[in-house]
Amino acid sequence: MEEEMGHEDDNQKGALASILDSIYSFGAKKTGAKAPQPKAHKANNNDDDDDDDDDEQHLRFQYQGTSRNLGQWDLVGVSGVSAMHATLIPNTNKVVFLEKVEKNTHAFLAENAQKMAFSVEYDIDESTFRPLHTQTNQFCSAGGYRPDGTIVSVGGAEAQADVVEGWNSLRFLSSCNAINSRCDWDTRNDITLKAGRWYPTVEALADGTLFIMGGATRGASMNDKEIGVPSWELYPPLPSNPTHFAFLDETLPYNLYPMAHLLPDGNLFIFANTRGIIFSTTTWSIIKNLPDLPGPPRNYPLSGGSVLLPLRPEHNYEPEVLICGGATEFSSRGKGHDECGRIFPLRKDADWTMEKMPMGRMMPDMTLLPDGSVMMFNGANRGTAGYGRNKDPVLRPVRYQPWDSPETAQANSRFTVQNPSYIPRLYHSVAMPILDGRVMVAGSNPNANTMELSEFPVEYRVEMFSPGYMFTETPRPLIKAESTIGRSINRPEALPVKVLKETNANPERGQGDGDTTENVIMFDTVFEVEVQFYSGLVTSEAQVLTPKAKDAGGKPSRVQVNLLNGGFVTHSTHMSQRLVGLEIVGYVPNREGGLDRLKVKGPRDGKLTPPGWYQMTVVENGIPSEGTWVRVQ
Repeated sequence: MEEEMGHEDDNQKGALASILDSIYSFGAKKTGAKAPQPKAHKANNNDDDDDDDDDEQHLRFQYQGTSRNLGQWDLVGVSGVSAMHATLIPNTNKVVFLEKVEKNTHAFLAENAQKMAFSVEYDIDESTFRPLHTQTNQFCSAGGYRPDGTIVSVGGAEAQADVVEGWNSLRFLSSCNAINSRCDWDTRNDITLKAGRWYPTVEALADGTLFIMGGATRGASMNDKEIGVPSWELYPPLPSNPTHFAFLDETLPYNLYPMAHLLPDGNLFIFANTRGIIFSTTTWSIIKNLPDLPGPPRNYPLSGGSVLLPLRPEHNYEPEVLICGGATEFSSRGKGHDECGRIFPLRKDADWTMEKMPMGRMMPDMTLLPDGSVMMFNGANRGTAGYGRNKDPVLRPVRYQPWDSPETAQANSRFTVQNPSYIPRLYHSVAMPILDGRVMVAGSNPNANTMELSEFPVEYRVEMFSPGYMFTETPRPLIKAESTIGRSINRPEALPVKVLKETNANPERGQGDGDTTENVIMFDTVFEVEVQFYSGLVTSEAQVLTPKAKDAGGKPSRVQVNLLNGGFVTHSTHMSQRLVGLEIVGYVPNREGGLDRLKVKGPRDGKLTPPGWYQMTVVENGIPSEGTWVRVQ
């Protein structure tokens, strides 16, 4: 491939731009040169019956495999930077990507076309990116949200070029509006972490405070006593921060990016190496040690993934955690581990239930979908996490269904292998759910020398995965609105999104959001959602949509209203990701052909649903509407 591309250092940028201008003919906005297309790869496991995935020309822009019920892939744009870290910008249809400060980016600052940008705002609707300014190196950082929607990026790495070190940095990004038009990263020297952190974890607490723990004082293949940061702190900070956390001494060396999930009782589930604990957020101490998870350690560099399974009102919001995959050992001989463990951490006799995955996978991105299922994307089946240490990409996503059904009973498995991508996504890849029900997949930067066009070069292409629920014969529900927030709902017809309540929001941090009109849901308070449920048939030949309220006995069945936070995503860690089902307390059909009304009770408190912005969807019989942004407070 190197001979094909002819990439001398002094003309590489131009060569890449020329090649990709011809490849990406769908009109992505040009804000810099884009990366080359890597070789096509056969999907790793269970591919023998799929003849479509090796036809690169056919697959270039849309590729759906043998059945769209198993998902469809669309190539939609380029990221501009290597998407090592990613999160949705609340109340918009945009994503922010962050990467390491290195000669790797293909985004350049507007005021200086020779100066690289290391973060961009990616517009999902337009498939374009806008370069952002960073003052400190955010490589291997963590992140979360403040209740007002301000994104907070914490920690980072060493100084590079004219970007200063970011070990103890706090960076803030607020969305654009009429008052705040700059909407760029804000790094203040007077607001910093109390300890420098590389590979830390952030989790939002019940009051919106960010819990920050762990990491190392410098980059390394594995953590140890010399460089480890065995402490936690809060933002906004307590006077006594940081506080020593012996658990992180005891779980060395496999405890970088420790796993953390806020439980509905307000305490934290924390996992590192093979150990899980419950950590009190009132006494700030361990109140329960859980049994060890069978199998190898699951944290970096072996790198499994974890998710707090959907919190459902019909189950009294009992929490359950799922941890999957990882590498079997820290060596080039390592294989992708093929087991998941589930645990109800608050039960008195809590223990792990193990399940076999269809294939081994290290570095999985475990993404919650609005229907309550979990999708596993990206990763490898050989080596470990880290630069130059992973091969054998796993190209097929896997859907995990947490609940029992006739289908799971018949298959004797909760897993369903989906249609493959043809783009390898190895170390430094991301996946996250977006408002319309698809999943954005981006990134892959497995090489220390990022300018080298190796077997798995730095990846800039952005894909969208459309789950099977987008291709059923039953039309999706449609949330009605009176003023558009963030975006227009465009399926199956254009309607705006209902304002539940108007409020003037004072920004807590960042450049400032100013006074805004928002969709606000109050804790433990009933509100109404206007929604159209459809009967009829959707096929490739015709789309016949009949509102159910017009039909005699057309009442919808198995309806849910869900709140989803896709979290801050990096290194297979989805920080603060959660899905909360809300209690439906009333249903008022409109027999005159208008809209149905669901009476829904807001989350009971911040322990269940930390204050902030969520994607709200209405689900009928497992088929979700498109989402709309709402703010919970």
